[in-house]
Amino acid sequence: MTKLIYLKILAISSLVNLPANASSSPNKSLAIETITITAERLAINELHSPYSTTLIYQDQFLQQGTRTTVDAIAMVPGVLLQKTAHGQGSPYIRGFTGFRNVFLIDGVRLNNSVFREGPNQYWNTVDPYSIGKFEVVKGPTSVVYGSDAIGGTVNAITQFQSIDELDNETSLTGFYRAASAEQSQVFRASLAQKLTETSGIALGLSAKDYGDLIAGGSTNEQPNTGYDELNFDFKWLTSIADKYPLTVAYFKTKQNDVPRTHKTLDAISFAGTSLGKELARDTDQDRSLLYIKLATLQHTMFYDTAELSLSYQQQSEVRNRLRTNNRTDQQGFDINTLGLNINLNKHIDEHTIVYGAEYYRDSVASFASNNIIQGPVADDAHYQWLGLYGQSKYYLNQQVSIDFGTRWSYIEVDADSIKSPLTGNRTSLKSHWHNIVFNARANWQIVPKSKSLYLGIAQGFRAPNLSDLTRFDSARSNEFEIPALTLKPEHYLTLDTGIKYRSNTVNYDIALYYTSIKDQIQRVPTGAINTDGEFEISKQNIGKGYVYGTELSFDYRVNRQLQAFMKMAYIKGKVDTFPSSDHILSREYLSRLMPTNATLGLHYTASSELWWLTSTITAYRAGDRLSTRDRADTQRIPPGGTPGFAVWDIGGGFNLSPALQVTLNIDNILDKNYRIHGSGQNEAGLNIIASVRYSF
Repeated sequence: MTKLIYLKILAISSLVNLPANASSSPNKSLAIETITITAERLAINELHSPYSTTLIYQDQFLQQGTRTTVDAIAMVPGVLLQKTAHGQGSPYIRGFTGFRNVFLIDGVRLNNSVFREGPNQYWNTVDPYSIGKFEVVKGPTSVVYGSDAIGGTVNAITQFQSIDELDNETSLTGFYRAASAEQSQVFRASLAQKLTETSGIALGLSAKDYGDLIAGGSTNEQPNTGYDELNFDFKWLTSIADKYPLTVAYFKTKQNDVPRTHKTLDAISFAGTSLGKELARDTDQDRSLLYIKLATLQHTMFYDTAELSLSYQQQSEVRNRLRTNNRTDQQGFDINTLGLNINLNKHIDEHTIVYGAEYYRDSVASFASNNIIQGPVADDAHYQWLGLYGQSKYYLNQQVSIDFGTRWSYIEVDADSIKSPLTGNRTSLKSHWHNIVFNARANWQIVPKSKSLYLGIAQGFRAPNLSDLTRFDSARSNEFEIPALTLKPEHYLTLDTGIKYRSNTVNYDIALYYTSIKDQIQRVPTGAINTDGEFEISKQNIGKGYVYGTELSFDYRVNRQLQAFMKMAYIKGKVDTFPSSDHILSREYLSRLMPTNATLGLHYTASSELWWLTSTITAYRAGDRLSTRDRADTQRIPPGGTPGFAVWDIGGGFNLSPALQVTLNIDNILDKNYRIHGSGQNEAGLNIIASVRYSF
């Protein structure tokens, strides 16, 4: 298979000498007006928004050779891309990951009540090739998005948001990507067409084959790291009575045999990490999303625009494990999520008011071959939450605006089949929580359309989910988590400020933030050891602490052809926890704290605008600020911490015709053997990534 991929890459790269007629840039053109909708549920110029936001467009992440959705946001300052396995990636945003960040697909929550503590794989089930752009909002957005929105919110906005984006003639697009170190191939075919003046369709199919990942240096091939994936997407756009835009969309992902290699004997030691003890641990993921959205632009006394959406999601997860002496076990869950959202906005003089309601209900069934009571979470369980929110933007004058917002949330859990942590018998849980959060933000356009200063204070909260309350499953290296039925919500308070500057030659963003942590749910050792030799852990609301940091991005256009860019991030945070079963509080570093890192790059566009080249160097300091549980996670974090690294990448692109685009990236040119802090595997070594996109 490796030889076949290399031959295809060479065939593709041989096209590089053909003429092209377009160029690309690591960032959209400097001084362009960029509109963001996620931070405030309102379309607004980013210079007017009092949030730290980053927009990543499809042409950008495709030209970078992006493989997965989480890879697409890896270059955002303040984001650490942890990878437990090749098919499991989980970004840390401002020190938080997993269920302390919110992921949206066209505004519909991907988060559900089975998301577990720490890094998880669910963002990786979103096909990046169906996405038109990602909007990343850093910091709490609990007022507009509710529970979980602590570190950040990412909205994956799919292609074709309106009928106007469709052509009258059928548009067919084929995409092929191959990568040497991944031993991978990706095929994508899509179709889009306007059927009438008021209706159209778009659909796509992605097939992915990822082989065993080849690391740098002498590590070479990492066995049992590859997997397969299939994605399908469909969208129908129409308008009712020419007044009410209607969208029906469906997305499907199926992943087969995604291995968690660090848990197995196939793991390869890196800088002293220990090996797993299992023969195999593979997971199948099956996820679908169907939504219907109805909008109106008809002004009334209550709203100027309104959108109603109904969504239904299904997710199935099955984990198969083979242990020594050929012992096998299987566990998994099925979760069905019904969602209802209404969002309205109204302009009244200098005010813009955004308000609405959200409702989500999870129905969960779980199983385990070695547990008749429950699977990894409670069986026969329901989890629902309701949110009512409102936010007002008031313009004091043409340059200064102030935002005030609040949300009331109600969360309820009803789980009928839980293995009691006290008796081992079946028990149940019924509980609910109320919560109110506020925010206040201000934005000052120091120089209109060029420079702005923002500052804000925002509360965040996260209600305990089914995984917090009822998890009965392995956790980190040599840990096993048991239910904790008396948890309460977490609370956060963030202060942040920043400066944004845009001109024809210079762009920069500077952000500073401080987050206070209260009642954070922490995994704590109980002192018991189970029959498999794993340390038993539970959870308590003991986390009190802080996290603060700074982020910087800078772009400078030297001339019409040459652009230099830089990104940097620093973070520090500590939280109270019980490092041992003695239950003596100790303030320790946040788990897997992002090392200080920076990226420097140059981008060149030919004067003819026929081709482009990019070169970047990314460097990370050592990940040596460790908690007690980090030091015990010996399968993923080496003794003393994860070594620092510097990686050099280059890439180029050609538009050989208006219909044909070719890109060629060479990542990790020096074939460094390195690992991102907290990950369960090493990154790719020298990796030649070639892609072709053809439209007709």
